[in-house]
Amino acid sequence: MVKANPRLDAARQAYREALVSARESPSAEAWARLLAAGKELSKATEPPPRGRRGRKPAAAPGDPVVDVPNLEGAE
Repeated sequence: MVKANPRLDAARQAYREALVSARESPSAEAWARLLAAGKELSKATEPPPRGRRGRKPAAAPGDPVVDVPNLEGAE
């Protein structure tokens, strides 16, 4: 079962309220609140960054590029 995320619930509620407000009275302030609420909702839904162990090591600029053969039989 999925754990409840209070930050996500609050972001969803704020977005819904901002959306209703922007629909009822479209003003620059209402659209700014909607944009801010959308950004917060996006941040709340993104998975947290992985730790150091989950990262791939970056390739150094001087590393040779491995040539992968064509396996489709074209050549």
